[in-house]
Amino acid sequence: MSITIAQRKEHLTGQLHGGTLNKVRNIEALFERAGNTMLSKLDPVDTIRTAALAQSIHDDVYGYALPSDFKKPIDLMPQDNRTSRDNAARVLARPFDLNKFIANKQVSIEGSEGTKILRVNWRSRAPKTLHAMNSLTGNGTWSAVGSAANVAANAIFKISGNASIEFDLAASGDGIKNTAMASVDLSDEDEVGDFFVWVYLPSVANVTSLSARWGNDLTLNYWSSTAQTTQADGTAFKVGWNLLRFPWSTATETGTVAPATIDSFQITVAASSALSNVRVDNITVSIGRNFDIKYYSKYLIKNSAGTWLSRTTSDDDVVVLDNDAIQILLLEDLIAAAQQLEGTDSAFDIGWAKKELNGDPHAMSADGRIGLYQRYRGENRSMSKKAAGRYSSGPRFQR
Repeated sequence: MSITIAQRKEHLTGQLHGGTLNKVRNIEALFERAGNTMLSKLDPVDTIRTAALAQSIHDDVYGYALPSDFKKPIDLMPQDNRTSRDNAARVLARPFDLNKFIANKQVSIEGSEGTKILRVNWRSRAPKTLHAMNSLTGNGTWSAVGSAANVAANAIFKISGNASIEFDLAASGDGIKNTAMASVDLSDEDEVGDFFVWVYLPSVANVTSLSARWGNDLTLNYWSSTAQTTQADGTAFKVGWNLLRFPWSTATETGTVAPATIDSFQITVAASSALSNVRVDNITVSIGRNFDIKYYSKYLIKNSAGTWLSRTTSDDDVVVLDNDAIQILLLEDLIAAAQQLEGTDSAFDIGWAKKELNGDPHAMSADGRIGLYQRYRGENRSMSKKAAGRYSSGPRFQR
């Protein structure tokens, strides 16, 4: 049985010996702290959610955005035709990266520039390479767009193959293009596939977005992408290599493009100042597969509109917990409030609440030595997917 924030306040009033909550400052923040403390120790079954990943999963594309309230993973599930073999193992960051070209059906939870991301290696349908960008003139010729200058192959800075193509950006809208590459049949990918391009940015302070065009030419029959303002995984641009995703489904067609003979591509950068040594590498096209993720949420509050929250904004908001977990939360509320008030009863309140939560090791009965946290875990074991493997690299060998 869930409770409202108003009821939560009533409980706290009683726990504080019937006084008022006037001396409890920023009670919404206090509730958030108490909830975070509880969630750091427990995975309440009531907080399990299932959501569609914001982006379909592609072969050889490893970074994906997680739901904003994500806490721990439980399962990654294809939306279509799941079988008993469709189960991903969770591994640590280093083994995931070391084995990403040979492994399959692995996930890793990692951080990127302050944002938690999901890395996935799940092979369903190999991408097509539109241009490997190993040479300036090896497959058509890469030339400047706008006032871009110094277009050249760079054999040192690259993602794959022998080289990348670099240029200097003098004004917003500059970039590179190729209108004579070997044509690639993208009939299957037409309006459903995604273009992926690696772009090296030496600075991001003045970069606004990147855009792409592709087609049978770049003047009469082509598609124009929407401007991309983040990396493919939803994180902000960073200094260094960025993977860009240009969805065909949101692009705009000019003229009539024959998808069976795509031989032209252009990429441009919107920026507020000049930028030297922008690099581009490895243009691929892929059809993804849609997945759901089941996970524990780090939010305990839901408002009347059904939105999950980390901090309450109304007394009508609801705590999404059943009775057993609610009692644990209320005791964490008491500890947080007693610590803040520092009253004559605070030490007693904190000590009593901690014994209720964690058990009293000096209790005469075995029942008294078991706290609410342990009882809850015994009845509701965490279903989170644990990471397997070692932090050190390299295989293990048996003699």
